[in-house]
Amino acid sequence: MRERPEPEAAADAAGRVLAYLPEVRSDRLLQSLHAVAGALQRHSRVPAVADWIEEYRAITATGGGQA
Repeated sequence: MRERPEPEAAADAAGRVLAYLPEVRSDRLLQSLHAVAGALQRHSRVPAVADWIEEYRAITATGGGQA
């Protein structure tokens, strides 16, 4: 059975990817990050996850992910 990453580690890795979104503006990357946001939503009480979700929403709301 494959180990599942800790929510904090997943949010950290997703944060590194999210940092590239405004620069790259890839629809494929945006779709992947949307899937990550959905998966992390159930862990939204974890501070690192809540921070990532807030940053994700801020970047995508300002069009940072639009090609």
